[in-house]
Amino acid sequence: MRKSDITFIIPFFGQAPPWMPFFIKSCHSNRDVSFLIFADCLQVGISGNVEVIRLNLADLKVLAEEKLRFRVSLDRPYKICDFRPAFGLIFADYLKGSRFWGTCDVDILLGDIRKFITEDLLSRYDVITAKREYLIGHFTLYRNTRKVNYLFKKSPHYLRVFQNSQAFAFDECNFLWWKLLAGNPIQETRSQIESMSHVVKRLAVSGYICAYFRSHVIEQDQLTSDGQLEAFTKTLIWENGRLMDARENQEYISFHFHFMKKQTIFNIPDWEEIPERFAISQAGFSYINECDTCK
Repeated sequence: MRKSDITFIIPFFGQAPPWMPFFIKSCHSNRDVSFLIFADCLQVGISGNVEVIRLNLADLKVLAEEKLRFRVSLDRPYKICDFRPAFGLIFADYLKGSRFWGTCDVDILLGDIRKFITEDLLSRYDVITAKREYLIGHFTLYRNTRKVNYLFKKSPHYLRVFQNSQAFAFDECNFLWWKLLAGNPIQETRSQIESMSHVVKRLAVSGYICAYFRSHVIEQDQLTSDGQLEAFTKTLIWENGRLMDARENQEYISFHFHFMKKQTIFNIPDWEEIPERFAISQAGFSYINECDTCK
């Protein structure tokens, strides 16, 4: 598959979740972005700008140890998130020809990526993330250069992270999400380890790299006064690759339905073919004419 300027690396192990066709549909709509999915149960092959490559968790551990040149702890899929900042090194052989590589989840619906990630951004910044407060694992880009691919080593704790079975959310902010969303500066917030958000923000201030932090994603990320997750009240429309708020007409780069997918009311229809226009809300996916708020 011909590589684009941007290539997302997505290790995914296990059977495909029921929302996978929606994710893949939104990938296909971003024709000038490449997606490499390393999987043990998905059908191998190339479909447009999406390629599935056979790899299991044990294989990934061997590859990581080969590229990093030290022993790692990687015995469960969730631990992969800690290794995301090193993907530029671990998957270097697959990234030749790409200016940027990115990390991404499959429980998201992508909008028009290049509408937000412009040529100007790619030329100016070394690290680009789609949230203001911290790097997000479900949409962060790294310039494919030796300097940026080795940024993870700027954390004094990277060996501890890679060699410990404990999960540290190293790719994001060491579980400080709610504190940072509440407005606490990351460098003034106590953490267990120096995560990649700490590293990137620190090095950006020093001028070592240029980093872009701006919120272009939408997700369920607010808490009530008593610490409960706020309900997601918006309805989004996905139409021909664009992701829009049904009422406010605001466009987003992606929708992360991480918490919603676990709710029994979240409908994931088994459509024979994903249409070019549908709605998604806290109630799940639906045809537009099934969604009263979209009329």
